[in-house]
Amino acid sequence: MDKPLYRWAYEQYRRWNEAEERERVRSAGKISPQKAWRRYVELVEFCWKLCPQQSETQRREKLAALERYYERVRRMEAWRKSCGKRAGGSTPHAD
Repeated sequence: MDKPLYRWAYEQYRRWNEAEERERVRSAGKISPQKAWRRYVELVEFCWKLCPQQSETQRREKLAALERYYERVRRMEAWRKSCGKRAGGSTPHAD
């Protein structure tokens, strides 16, 4: 690889990015909502391309962890409904 050429190209790319950033800052309040939305969608699509896909095992583990979490939330809510009122805490009493 030609190191001087690589460094020159990298410097040009860096300058171009800085110019783009300055332009975005200058026109931040001037773009239409449609254009801002389009930029957002493009950013999300770009991030999706960078994000590696989960394996089937990772998906199963994540779903199992979520299921455990929601089961604990359901148990806590059931406990709160049954024991919370008897504890006399801050729950209002209906007359």
